[in-house]
Amino acid sequence: MRFGLPANTDTFEIPDDWWQFAEMERFQPGPGGYYPYQVRAGNDVDVVPLADVAPPQRNPGVPMLKKFKLVPILLAFQSPECALPPVEVYHARSGPYRFTVHNGFHRFYGSVAAGYVYLPVLVREPLDL
Repeated sequence: MRFGLPANTDTFEIPDDWWQFAEMERFQPGPGGYYPYQVRAGNDVDVVPLADVAPPQRNPGVPMLKKFKLVPILLAFQSPECALPPVEVYHARSGPYRFTVHNGFHRFYGSVAAGYVYLPVLVREPLDL
């Protein structure tokens, strides 16, 4: 299945058999427009529009999505018992997006495919080396 990225003309693909295995054909996002996330003491989670987050990219020659990472995320979206970690992001230094993904590549793309319009995020400060 092919999906469009928010605020962008690019698309990405999830193999049909992965989508069907996760039983996503009839999935409807829950209230609030974002996936249920884990709350941990000391972490301030923000919920931001997906369109404010730059779509993360892979290096050339690296497969974009990994089945063993994406399918459990799609299954977790449907489980009332499962809450995923928020996506860790940095403030973007330039460009049209407010944030860039530091940790949460598959949660970002899974959220887009599932029809969520918001993303729970933890804003991190990048280490300047």
